[in-house]
Amino acid sequence: KLGTTVGIGHLERLRRARDLIARTDRHATGARLLLFSGAGFTSDLARSAPRDGVELIDLERLYTGA
Repeated sequence: KLGTTVGIGHLERLRRARDLIARTDRHATGARLLLFSGAGFTSDLARSAPRDGVELIDLERLYTGA
């Protein structure tokens, strides 16, 4: 999402998509979840992402790897 602050709702939709795909493709069960945003992430998502194993990729990380 370039112009949208990404939050928990985005993560929940991504998890649901992974779970639906995993019904027919067992490899999807262990898929890593990454969220990309050009506008940033909500504070609740930023706090929960590390403990949930979710990677947040902002523009700086995308372009510099930092």
